Amino acid sequence: MCEHISGCVQPRIPRLGLDLDKKIDALTEGFFAVPIQKNGKRLVGVIGLGSVGRALSSVMGYFHNVIGYDILGEHDWNPILSCEAVFICVQTPEGSDGRLDCSHVHAVLERLKKDRYEGAVVIKSTLRVGFMNTATIKYPDLKLVYSPEFMSEKNAFLWTANPDRIVISGQEELMDHVQKLYYWVENAKIIRTDFKSAEIGKLAHNALIALKVTFTNTMEQISKSYGASADDVMKIVYTDRRVANSAHFLPYKGPYGGKCVPKDTSELINAFAEMTQLLRVADDINNSLTLSKEAMNQELESE
Repeated sequence: MCEHISGCVQPRIPRLGLDLDKKIDALTEGFFAVPIQKNGKRLVGVIGLGSVGRALSSVMGYFHNVIGYDILGEHDWNPILSCEAVFICVQTPEGSDGRLDCSHVHAVLERLKKDRYEGAVVIKSTLRVGFMNTATIKYPDLKLVYSPEFMSEKNAFLWTANPDRIVISGQEELMDHVQKLYYWVENAKIIRTDFKSAEIGKLAHNALIALKVTFTNTMEQISKSYGASADDVMKIVYTDRRVANSAHFLPYKGPYGGKCVPKDTSELINAFAEMTQLLRVADDINNSLTLSKEAMNQELESE
């Protein structure tokens, strides 16, 4: 069985962890959920124990019996084959062509194909455009579902436990099966769609973050040049009832970065070159801000 991450949280049902006085930071504190005893628990596997897989293992382990396997390190593969569903959470980094490198996902699918795995295969890794259509042809005997993850790395546990949306794509009966595994989720939008829409939707989610951050940085520069308060300018923007959220609209946070937003935006830019001028402009601005920040840091270090 998959060991839970160190640290201990014993949240209430159903809003897992939301009764805590402080947020659970998966990068620094770890997270842990004590399993409950409930009839109807399923045996599920999680392949890939990075930030997404760790959070999913911990949350799923509260409601189901979970077996974890990572492509790095020593793990027993055979128990995975006994699971009625496996969740693939391996990395898909940006490749040399600016597209997402899905070789780790392919490697897992190849192994499941070789071992004639018969359960549902739920891919949560972010995929390059067209991956699922190719995969259904290459792995016709695997029961493929694409259900991309939407979480903040620093709030991995809380956002996995209490999602605002669950996106599921694939054949109807497979989507039914996967949706039932999330029986504990409340107040989340369930979006059932096709593979293409799920792929683009996941990338569009992070591309919008790139645009919001770039817009904020542009308004920060305009405010500085005019002698206005960038904080107040952006407060006027994000207190609009149609926005009502300051996320990515706070100035002085610098250019966007991290593991997901840059590579996912790059995937859209390189997959749909002639239709992504807006994203290209945002990317160019962000790159110039990044270079300026690096130059300033180097200058401070040399003093």
